Amino acid sequence: MHNPLALMNIQAEVLYVHNQSGRMTTINESTNQPAPRLFWGQTALGRIIRFRCDVPDRIVEDILHIMDQGDSTEQLVNVIRTLENDREIKSLWMGPAFTFHDTTEDYTDVTLVTEDNILCLEPGFPTLLMDVRHRGPCFMVTENNMAVSVCFSARSSDKAAEAGVETLKEYRGKGYALRVTSAWAQAIRRSGRIPLYSTSWDNYSSLSIARRLHLHQYGTDISVY
Repeated sequence: MHNPLALMNIQAEVLYVHNQSGRMTTINESTNQPAPRLFWGQTALGRIIRFRCDVPDRIVEDILHIMDQGDSTEQLVNVIRTLENDREIKSLWMGPAFTFHDTTEDYTDVTLVTEDNILCLEPGFPTLLMDVRHRGPCFMVTENNMAVSVCFSARSSDKAAEAGVETLKEYRGKGYALRVTSAWAQAIRRSGRIPLYSTSWDNYSSLSIARRLHLHQYGTDISVY
């Protein structure tokens, strides 16, 4: 297993597109939405800091200076204040970052999405249906030929992929999300890549999946827009 700092560096590269200077440009999706102004990945071995390409150099210098002073709580407060002095903050995302332990358990009710069964996504996940060819592998649990829970590659690179998990509201609490996520992680490992999973601290259902899968938390990441 990679060390936490290496995993956080890989995660940053999976989540965001970077230019030749190492600055973020867009999120790593076909929508090409802007990356956050700041990505901060904290691990027990250190941190990964990435800035969007339009953050002024003076702000970058001020924030890097802040990172060398005080504890993490004080640093975050001062980083937010510094970014606000340049431009209003639109949103802030914070949560744990996980990777998967090796697993060999197979679930017979989980199906890989293929050209033969892709239309099972249409009733409950029409947006995913339109983009699933760019988000493979995608696994689903179906009832009455309709996908009710799915796990797909929300963002990916040649080194790793980040899980995206969705379950229809009326089918939650049945363990379906755990099954599709486990199958997805096994497929990513078979492809020679690292399966990653991250969520926000207030997404309790997603945190429950991580806990039930016994995922390994390697750090915490913060994205400031």
